[in-house]
Amino acid sequence: MKYKMVVADADGTLLNDKKEITVATKNSIEKFRDKGGIFTLATGRGILSATPYINELNIDVPVILFNGCMIYNPVDKKILFEKYLSDDLYKLTANLWQEGRYNVDILVYSIDGIFVNKISDFIKSYMAIEHVKCDIVDDLSSLNKIIKVLFRGNSKTSLKLVDEIRQLSDEPFTCVQSDEFFIEILPYGVTKGSALVKLCNILDIDIKSVVAIGDQDNDREMILKAGCGVAMGNADDSIKNSANYIAKSNLEDGVSDILEKVINEEI
Repeated sequence: MKYKMVVADADGTLLNDKKEITVATKNSIEKFRDKGGIFTLATGRGILSATPYINELNIDVPVILFNGCMIYNPVDKKILFEKYLSDDLYKLTANLWQEGRYNVDILVYSIDGIFVNKISDFIKSYMAIEHVKCDIVDDLSSLNKIIKVLFRGNSKTSLKLVDEIRQLSDEPFTCVQSDEFFIEILPYGVTKGSALVKLCNILDIDIKSVVAIGDQDNDREMILKAGCGVAMGNADDSIKNSANYIAKSNLEDGVSDILEKVINEEI
């Protein structure tokens, strides 16, 4: 096969809208592995919420988590790469949100868990769907070693908050949209694309022999850096314009279709 490794986003890509991996996709992954291929994930999820899917697919190579802030080996449970927001930048972000001028939810991610200021209806739904627990902290600015911050709500409102953070911060940071309602703040220079380069170095794989599949703005960099960048059929046009190939949607087993094409050397 021309391509030795396939890296797939989870939500909106590998998973259907019920957060399931279909039988067809599982079968194609196994078929690709039987041919000597490597399959792994690049997701905005953390260790806890990604682990059920890692286990379901028996992934035995490192995965990219937190939108590139972490590379994690699920076999020995070791973190191979990690990067955090600076304390000053995080405290500025938390304090601005806590002023209450922006009507969006906030989720703060660290290795120790996910922290929120209150359990809103969205947070209840999020915990149920993602099978994670969010812990309440009265003063979010008291936290440290934060990997990323997620704002959930009207994306225009979230981006206004991000603009104010940029204006007040002495430090640059990365901002990505990972869902219609999700805007995330990440450490500067961290993307799924930068993590993919590191992962290829760890596995000693030429990035030109990698297929990267995604559907959102946070997938753009890895789609651009991979030997073959694939946008899902349910992706926005801007993501499709960044890709070499357009797959079927996540409701049509798009990842399975791409894997079969890789196996048959049709792409």
